[in-house]
Amino acid sequence: MTKKKIYIFNNNSRAAIYGIGTYIAQLIDCLKKEEIEFGLIYIHAAGEEVTVTEKEGYQLISIPSTNSCNSRGREYYTRNIAYLLKEFIPVEKGVEYIFHLNFMNNPTLVSNLRKMFKCKVILVAHYSNWSFTLLGDNLKLQQILKKRPKKRNYSEQNIVKDIKEDTKMITKCDKFVCIARHSMESFTSICRIDAKKIVLINNALKDCYIPVNEEQKRILRHKYYIQEGVPLLIFAGRLDEVKGIAYLIQAFRKVLETYKNARLLIAGDGNFNRWLKEAKDIWSQITFTGRLEKDVLYELYHIADMGIVSSLHEEFGFVAIEMMMNQLPIIVSDTGGLSEIVENDISGLKIPVMNDGKQQVIDAEALSAKMIQLIKQPGYAEILAENARKRFLKKYDLMIFREKMLNLYREV
Repeated sequence: MTKKKIYIFNNNSRAAIYGIGTYIAQLIDCLKKEEIEFGLIYIHAAGEEVTVTEKEGYQLISIPSTNSCNSRGREYYTRNIAYLLKEFIPVEKGVEYIFHLNFMNNPTLVSNLRKMFKCKVILVAHYSNWSFTLLGDNLKLQQILKKRPKKRNYSEQNIVKDIKEDTKMITKCDKFVCIARHSMESFTSICRIDAKKIVLINNALKDCYIPVNEEQKRILRHKYYIQEGVPLLIFAGRLDEVKGIAYLIQAFRKVLETYKNARLLIAGDGNFNRWLKEAKDIWSQITFTGRLEKDVLYELYHIADMGIVSSLHEEFGFVAIEMMMNQLPIIVSDTGGLSEIVENDISGLKIPVMNDGKQQVIDAEALSAKMIQLIKQPGYAEILAENARKRFLKKYDLMIFREKMLNLYREV
């Protein structure tokens, strides 16, 4: 069997801290348990010089960014990545190199890697600029694509340009991995990708769940100054508009009309001032924690009455499966990957995402009704929580992901 070396690309971005960062951390955890040589290539890294270090048994190559932000500068930087890697990755006879890319919209990088290495290239679609811009509104996308080029506005022209760049990049790769079925269907129909090239591999998490009893929950509530009997709701994620935080706060405001002592924890970093304005008059019941370490976040999951993922669009939904792993009843918006993760009224509750004629919106009344339902019916909430954990173990445990990724590396 041909020896293989895998090099995983990461990037200095907010996505690398959250979803993509989580994905790469889980992938590294899988590969460390196998007799597979791998390395991590960190582009647009901090610093002024290229560094090569050994970290926990694998090679870490960090390539700093350049000051140039125009298209020519970006092309120059992309070309130099491949030339630099040629210097730091020794080419060995009988070794097949696999470059695992985690960012779209850069076909030039694939071309340059192929020039410098005899290699295979795997591309994972964690998100696309066009899907993110339209918040997953496929109807609006179809309307844009049907327009004559001259009739498209500047934003629409950029969306079409991104689609063309993504299509070009996917075509140059050997395998294209989608993390959710809706993504696979979108790319297949819009970019007209060869079905043989596409692989569906859902994201996953290593099972870190540690059950706690009622006494331990009481101690944790005391630790975080949450009184017993107080309904506790939790959101975790970036404080971006796409996460539906405005609708979450509006819905929670309605919950307070029935449960005046309810608390909402919003865990994540971003523009706090914007959401503090949204929370006017109910500040005392909402806590913005900033980004939390996993051990603290999981303790809060243990004492929360429900988790809420109110995104207007999610390519997958790591936070949802993280909450399900921790046996927390969840409410998610019925969009993108979240639609696939949760079975409504079985392993969680769903709220619709609608278009009001201008943009994607969430019905805050419907969301608040689901929140109140879970507070009023703790027995029902417990059933949802148990089913959520069962679904996590069946579909999103890291062992499932590990086998699929190893098969992909073997077969590419």
